[in-house]
This record gives sequence, C-alpha cells and structure tokens, in this order.
Amino acid sequence: MLYVHPVVRNYMGTLSLFLGFASAVFTVAANLFMGFPGLSAASAWQTFVQMILNCLFLYIAVMPVIAAAARIPNGHLIGTVVAFVYGYGGMFAAGNMTLASLYPITASMGLIRYRSYDEAVHWNTPLCGLSMMAAFLISAVIVATAKNASPAKLAQKQKKVTAKKGW
Repeated sequence: MLYVHPVVRNYMGTLSLFLGFASAVFTVAANLFMGFPGLSAASAWQTFVQMILNCLFLYIAVMPVIAAAARIPNGHLIGTVVAFVYGYGGMFAAGNMTLASLYPITASMGLIRYRSYDEAVHWNTPLCGLSMMAAFLISAVIVATAKNASPAKLAQKQKKVTAKKGW
C-alpha cells in the first residue's frame, strides 16, 4: 500500500474545501474585474456555497479511486488515469438526468442544485445523496480492508572503521 503521511491523509477534505473557496474567490473577483452585470451579494454567496460544496462532493466521489490506487505499489499513475476516465464519463452521464443523479461525479452537481433554474434539469436529490453515500462507503470498505502499512525504514549499515596499523 502506498504510504500517505497522516498530516496529508487527514486534511485532504479540508484541502478540497480550501480549493473550492479559492475558486469562488477568483470567480467573484474575475466577475468584478470584467464588469459582468448581475453580480449581487446573493449570487456571490451562492457561488461560494456551490463551489465549496462541489469540491467537497467531487473529493468524496473520487475517494474510491484514490483508496484503491493507494493499495497498489506505485499506483498513483494508474489512479490518475482511472480518475481522469471516471471524471470524463460524467459527460456521457449528463445526457440522462436519472443516470446523472446516479453517477457520483455528476451527482455532486445535483447536490448543489446546479442549473436548477433550467426547465430541462430535474435533479433527483435523494438519488444524488445515495450515490455520494455509496462512494463514501466503498472508500471506507477499501480503506478498512487495507493492511496498515508504514514507510519502510531504511537501516543504515554501520561503517566498519579499520584501525590504522602502526602509530
């Protein structure tokens, strides 16, 4: 299993929240800088809430891939490829609202009520929540069944000191 330092392991969800916050800050700042009409306190608040929660839900959706890749020695590249394909599959799930509510990557959008103003978009929020809980439980099972591994400590060989002959 790939060793992940406890500090990194314990704060990845917090990092997702922080990056969602940073994305929202840059989005609102770009809106102000470009002078787009329609920015209000309510829409800025909605931007912050939706972006922060979406980053957290996407982290939860990808956690099974992260947990599975961590069990493979040097599996970070395989995990990256699988996560990319997994995320890319959301484009195909988005064509059908039932499938979009089931697929964890797009279910994250349903949980934040993305484009709910559009008449063609009808999120099944309970189904989205079940999809997210399933991704979380799968991650928990993968982590719980993993062997506890710690970094291999390299034993340093003692240098032999040869006594000088003579004086």
